[in-house]
Amino acid sequence: MPQELELADLLDYVNHLTARGIPAAIVGPAALAVALQAPLPAGEAWTVAVAQADLAAAQAEKTPLRVALQSFATGTSADAGMPWLQALRAHLETEPVRAWAVAIVQGAVIDPFGAVADAAEGRLRLRSDVRGFLRAEGANVLALAAWVARSGLRPTSEALRIAQRDAANILQADRALWCERFGAVLMGEHAGAGLQFLFDAGVLQYMVPEVCAMVGFHASCPVHHKDIWDHTLQVIEKCPFTLAVRWAALMHDAGKMLTRSIGKQGRVHFFRHEEMGASLMEGVAGRFHMDADLRDRIVYIIANHARANVYATDWTDSAVRRLIRDMGGHLADVLAFSQSDFTTKRAWRIAEVRALAQELNERIPRIAEEDARVPPLPKGLGNVIMAQTGLGPGPWLGAAVHWLEAEVEAGHIAAQLEAETYLAYLRKEAPELLAVAPDAVQKRVPRAKPAST
Repeated sequence: MPQELELADLLDYVNHLTARGIPAAIVGPAALAVALQAPLPAGEAWTVAVAQADLAAAQAEKTPLRVALQSFATGTSADAGMPWLQALRAHLETEPVRAWAVAIVQGAVIDPFGAVADAAEGRLRLRSDVRGFLRAEGANVLALAAWVARSGLRPTSEALRIAQRDAANILQADRALWCERFGAVLMGEHAGAGLQFLFDAGVLQYMVPEVCAMVGFHASCPVHHKDIWDHTLQVIEKCPFTLAVRWAALMHDAGKMLTRSIGKQGRVHFFRHEEMGASLMEGVAGRFHMDADLRDRIVYIIANHARANVYATDWTDSAVRRLIRDMGGHLADVLAFSQSDFTTKRAWRIAEVRALAQELNERIPRIAEEDARVPPLPKGLGNVIMAQTGLGPGPWLGAAVHWLEAEVEAGHIAAQLEAETYLAYLRKEAPELLAVAPDAVQKRVPRAKPAST
């Protein structure tokens, strides 16, 4: 949907609620986007706030938009007017990020803390004291990074300086918070900005040194190759908002730091970097105390991400079928990642990659659907027909089987019956197919006996 329609539809939805006696406001990142006429945030629902007393009625007014209804406590009635606005302002004071303490009510911007100014400056400021916030809990630096990743705004120099000084405090943080908050960084629309902040603050080095090794790695090689860190950040943001896929994007090239070699012709190679990266990810998962199912999904994507990358139009259906079979339940994850793993700026190459991805995405369900169909005739039918008629193989047999398949498709006889039932039906309804001329039958050649030793 074009961006201008999304903005208009969101405003229309809120006006629709208000017209039904349900005061509503767009709040947070979505409100900031409306105020700035900027793109609505991706990867998350657009938050609309209503009073607690109106929540059930608002939920009954369905919308196709990506809206999350957020309620806040107020004892006022729906038509109370000013008390409701006062309650809304109090609700905004619970927002830790100043740039999101903003609301849109009937087209008017409520901005008590300078949200629009912060966004225009590109700065992320907290409503509370940043020094106290970061020092209160070691994992709070991850919360700050997650807000950066959601908004794309840059922390102040003061916040960066405090984070740098206390970076080692992350080692004392609970590993469940590591998983939760680092995952929130990866899931941000601007995940690259959040990760860059963690690197600049010196926090990422304590958490994922395997990733930090990418920074500047390309400059250490006498032969030019791409900046792996920059490539990684771009790929993460291109990936769908799936945690396993985004983790895989972060780690998919981590193995290159340990596998780089230069061939005789001066070309750079990273042989087996996929398997090396998968092995490194297992160590990272242990460090993060990661759930085993999530770990296994990520490790599989990293180890196998090159499989789908090599797809070409001339792949046979059998090759696509092998890909489907081999990937099993990981197919969607691998495809989602591999179709994001390109950062070329060449228009022709972008068009080529997208065309191949679309083609593969169309072939996979078609082939899977074909394979899921129950074959109309039982296996071994041809052998039964030959055995009971005494006829040898030949074109006549294919014609007889195709005729039976057509009869099943037409509904004249049921599928998957006994082979003898189909032979009886063939003799009754199309005996001419069994009246085979001698030259249409291939003579059976007896198998050669193995030589005695």
